[in-house]
Amino acid sequence: MRSSKVVYLYLPREVELALKEVVRCLSDICRVRYLSDRLYKSTLHYIANRGKLIRPVLLLLTCHMLNGDLDKAIRAAVAVECVHIASLLQDDVFDMHRERRGVSTPRELFGDFFSILASNVFIAKAVEYSILTGVDKVPIEIARAAIDLADGEALELELRESSRIDPQHYFSIIRKKTASLIEAAMVIGAYLSKASERDVKKVRMLGRLLGILYQVRDDIIDFLDGENEKVNIVNVFMSSGLDRDSALDKALKILRNLFKSVDKAIDSVFGEKGQILKSLVHSNLRLHIADLF
Repeated sequence: MRSSKVVYLYLPREVELALKEVVRCLSDICRVRYLSDRLYKSTLHYIANRGKLIRPVLLLLTCHMLNGDLDKAIRAAVAVECVHIASLLQDDVFDMHRERRGVSTPRELFGDFFSILASNVFIAKAVEYSILTGVDKVPIEIARAAIDLADGEALELELRESSRIDPQHYFSIIRKKTASLIEAAMVIGAYLSKASERDVKKVRMLGRLLGILYQVRDDIIDFLDGENEKVNIVNVFMSSGLDRDSALDKALKILRNLFKSVDKAIDSVFGEKGQILKSLVHSNLRLHIADLF
């Protein structure tokens, strides 16, 4: 997701205020001045250079649309974003990223060791804030997502050197590496609204679909931009024998079907209230790719 502003256009006032509190809490994490200088700066980096906070937004919005407790949701949203930031810090090391979002990464500025140590700070804070919600299912859900995220990263590292990657393996990787935390964010939002188990299952499937949509969309953009160093859906189809254009067309067809599936899932879970989420999804995820539809 390239822009950091569009996400705020469709938020209800209550959710927007809760999101500002999430940002404040995240900033407070970086005011722990007993950290060493380079660790402090490594920890601060992705707070000062944050993205859209899409996972906290999805958690807060899910909770709001299901008439949940936004005060508890704020702490949970901080925990989810802490896991996400930890994953960025680690991913920078694994992929040797020198830049992210046009800015030098912490591992480029301060070294790999400090990037990993900063990720440990955020993991600890994720545990702290998830416990502070007072809802037992929240830390359990976050732990499950964090393990899936780690396993997804491991699977990708193992498969990168393969000349051919089965599409089934690709979707297993992105379900764990990307979709797991988005899924967890929305499920936690449902837990904090005391939704029925039936509705929680629907929210889980919606979050999973949305996470897969997010990654497929980013893969297509990365491919078109010439960024092909990672496991990418278009490259996966090309490795199975398709030419470039056929592989891209197949990936775009999957993306269109994912948009339809997500819209249908939103309707099933939220009814008319889901229009807010639909607007959010389409305004953000169609950015930079709308001309291809």
